[in-house]
Amino acid sequence: MLPIYEIRRDDLSVKRNKYELDFPDHMHNFIEIIYAYKGVQHLKIENKSYLLSAGCAAVIFPDTIHSYYSSDKKDTDVLILMCEPKLFGALFPDLKRFKLSEPFIDSALIPDELRSAFNSISPSQKFDMKFSWTCVIMSYILDILKPEHSENAPVVDITYKLMKYIEESFTEDITRESLARKFNVSECYISKIFTNRFRMNLRTYLGLKRAEYAASLIRTSDATFTDISIVAGFGSLRSFNRVFKDTYGMTPNEYKKNIFG
Repeated sequence: MLPIYEIRRDDLSVKRNKYELDFPDHMHNFIEIIYAYKGVQHLKIENKSYLLSAGCAAVIFPDTIHSYYSSDKKDTDVLILMCEPKLFGALFPDLKRFKLSEPFIDSALIPDELRSAFNSISPSQKFDMKFSWTCVIMSYILDILKPEHSENAPVVDITYKLMKYIEESFTEDITRESLARKFNVSECYISKIFTNRFRMNLRTYLGLKRAEYAASLIRTSDATFTDISIVAGFGSLRSFNRVFKDTYGMTPNEYKKNIFG
């Protein structure tokens, strides 16, 4: 499944989950902090798996692919803290220009002051109180993890804008050239975003998006395969059949027969 680009409405959110989360690959332009009070939480950050046990924490920087998964929905208590970086203003460096060599913080590395901050923040608090504790938490986290300046500092919000545009326009004729022109960056930079973030090129990503959309049309409409191929953005029925089979391991016709018998 392709990563979801999550669009969030609140600039700051604090949640306590009483069970292990299951959420597929996604990314967003927020800083996400996870802390386990008890139990465990499995998560994957940039294809590396982590087991967050009681007393451990992790931080996810903006535009980083990550997911949560669980084996048996164990009883747990986990804090999920999400904050739009712009809220910090000049308090912290532009975190979109930094990277983490290691997002995981073992319990032994968490000082009592940081643990106290994790225990003090609450979903029921007013915004100013939650934000104050968030600043305290971020201060300690940055001191522990010491993020490094990225060699290739990203264009601010380019990944967010790029993925949002593709989500809304993937059925149209999109190329590296058209994206580079629209976002005023080089074609090489567009290629690097897909290679580094999604481990695939733009053509493959668009094919997967269009195949997913075509599959939904097959499940929910009586449209012909020719019409579906056009609506989904494929250049031809032959291209539609090839990409669909590469994605689902079967032709559109076989897919439809498996669904409806």
